[in-house]
Amino acid sequence: MITETNTAVLQLFPNGGWDVHHHIFEPERFPYSPDRHLTPPPATIKRYNDFKRQIGITNSVLTHGFSYGSDCTCLTTFTTDLGPDITRAIGVIDPETITPSQLKGMHDAGVRGIRVNLYHYNAMHDLELQKVALRAHANALQSSCKGWSMAFTHVHPEFWPDLKPVIVNDIVPKGIRLVTDHFALLKGASMLPVECRGDITKQDGFEALIELIRDGHLFVKISAPYRVSKEAPYFEDTKPLVRAFFDANPRQILWGSDWYVALHL
Repeated sequence: MITETNTAVLQLFPNGGWDVHHHIFEPERFPYSPDRHLTPPPATIKRYNDFKRQIGITNSVLTHGFSYGSDCTCLTTFTTDLGPDITRAIGVIDPETITPSQLKGMHDAGVRGIRVNLYHYNAMHDLELQKVALRAHANALQSSCKGWSMAFTHVHPEFWPDLKPVIVNDIVPKGIRLVTDHFALLKGASMLPVECRGDITKQDGFEALIELIRDGHLFVKISAPYRVSKEAPYFEDTKPLVRAFFDANPRQILWGSDWYVALHL
């Protein structure tokens, strides 16, 4: 976990770098969506810029919060405020209504990818609906957004074996860079079920996920360790996960601060 208080002493990135996952929430400027599943407290641009300076980050990728729905007005405004030359963004769309001209406008504003809102599809716990959501978003990007990424997060690692053929056959051939957040929500030893006996490789979905990483079909963000480990504040038991991902394919591993959540922990 990286917070504003424990980074003042040591600059982690003295030569600059990218933070590929953070949020900005300024509800006084941009009210949240009425059908949101979460109401987050504010996390302002000023405080994020302070955080960047403290740890030495140069560039960042702003990730649209689901609490704003699929309206990316705030996202493109925040991207401009953060600095269009040093900021890229990941948006949220409704694949059924988005138009090529709207996607072009997002691209011009610095958006280079989307995240799939599984809550919108009631798909967080439904494998078949997740497949529907992934295909719909991939189809929306295919013609207008060459080279964009598509991120999604789900809480059921056991789904990876069944999602793998969809990813390989339906998503990758469209030229979309698929990303999953937060260690793919695989667990460190402190959160594994008893039957795994502390061995991260025994958990459901591990083998299929590693194969996707190894074959270059999936990027994984090393972010939000508090979601996959009980060993705060250093989350030592995530190291075997990081090593497994790195050994599979180091070119497929990304780092994100998950700033906003860290700010309020």
